[in-house]
Amino acid sequence: MLTPAPTDKQFVEASRCSALAASENLGKLDTSAVDAFLRNSAAEQKQSTRIEAVTKMNNARKKADSANGNAKLKLIAERDQVCAPFIGAAQASR
Repeated sequence: MLTPAPTDKQFVEASRCSALAASENLGKLDTSAVDAFLRNSAAEQKQSTRIEAVTKMNNARKKADSANGNAKLKLIAERDQVCAPFIGAAQASR
């Protein structure tokens, strides 16, 4: 059975989640699930969506790597809640 292609919003969100999960500053998680999702979905996305996703990923990476205090806690909460479907619920809750 074929699964539907992710929406533009889901693809961009998954890209941001990949960066948050990969951040050493936030506590690096296994990104293999989200990376596979992005790799498998990229060809189905418009070029403008792929560009937006890379931009969001790069911005999230910069924020995550330099975050401290409340900003860091907010990003960790986003990663653990919003990103759980992309990175795996068991990963996010550790």
